[in-house]
Amino acid sequence: MNVLTKHFAGQSILSWFFQLLLISLAWLVADNQLQNNAVTIPGAGILTVLIYVSFALDNRHHGEK
Repeated sequence: MNVLTKHFAGQSILSWFFQLLLISLAWLVADNQLQNNAVTIPGAGILTVLIYVSFALDNRHHGEK
């Protein structure tokens, strides 16, 4: 878990991972490879919340140093 909290370009690797997942999801919907339905919309919402939580954790750890 220590590897996921390492910072790269000001953010943790976990934050980058969630952002890449959200970009991938949006790309798949835009290319019509994935339907924009009742599963993908909450999935995007959950990813967005996870991104904000990871940013908050990054801020907390950055403030402790």
